[in-house]
Amino acid sequence: MRKWRVGTLSLGILMIVLGVVMLTAQFKQVTILDMLLTWWPLILVLIGAEVLVQVYTAREEQPKIKYDAFSILIILIMVFFSIGMYALTSTGVIGRIAWMVESSIIPVDIPSQKISLDEGVEKVVVSAPRDMLEVKKGSTSEVVVFGEAVVKAADNEEARALAEQIRAVTRREGNTLFVQFLSPTREGDFKPGVREIRHTLLLPPDVEVEISAPGYFNLDIDGEAFGRNWLIKGGGSVSITAASPSDLAIDAQVRGMGSFGGNVNWDIKEKSGLQTNRGPEYEGHLKWGEGTNRVNIILDGGEIVVNEI
Repeated sequence: MRKWRVGTLSLGILMIVLGVVMLTAQFKQVTILDMLLTWWPLILVLIGAEVLVQVYTAREEQPKIKYDAFSILIILIMVFFSIGMYALTSTGVIGRIAWMVESSIIPVDIPSQKISLDEGVEKVVVSAPRDMLEVKKGSTSEVVVFGEAVVKAADNEEARALAEQIRAVTRREGNTLFVQFLSPTREGDFKPGVREIRHTLLLPPDVEVEISAPGYFNLDIDGEAFGRNWLIKGGGSVSITAASPSDLAIDAQVRGMGSFGGNVNWDIKEKSGLQTNRGPEYEGHLKWGEGTNRVNIILDGGEIVVNEI
């Protein structure tokens, strides 16, 4: 009669269970890692049960447990692996690794927002984001904000949740409407986040506008969006597209002559009465038509590029 060695039955059962788990994952599209992390303690249950069964079914008064060395070695490896998996799971490392493996780069639309300009609102103050902000002329009396983003997420649902966090925040104070673009959560190796954003802002005509930011901004502005009194200040890149039959004037102040760009002929001169090296040192001027619509740009750093079409 063949003698039963502890470890043989446990190893066989474990192999069967692992095979069933993998088949289930294939047919039901279930993540194998999630199932293994949930059921891994069964390894210890099987080994303990097999030892108890051999002890209580043995005919000897003091039975000696005999082990299948190869099976026990494999099971020990699985046990230590399970303990390690438990440690990593309890600290969240496995969850983050699993998320990283399952995540992908997903393009997603930022939900559109429409803010009506109530009677009495004369000025819109925009806190520009660090990412690209495209400014265009609106066709209504509403401020419209929308955009696109590229995010790192596990699925489309998580991607849409990230897009919801990128929505602009608005607040009215007196005759001024404030529009602020919050800093998004940036992507990491083990966490969801935003990789790229392009906001689009539609502004109504005949309203005073100020655009600024405490950090570096990246603005792409359609010249038709400018009204009678615009101010852009801070540090960053400003790109303007102007049509030749426009009625527009641009006054820009920058730190260096090399900060003026585009296919236009800038009228550049050094600022008069300059006493220190702080702040803009050069002034540049452009004008189309009577220059009724006017924008004043003050850059502590960066460049302004104007292209005429």
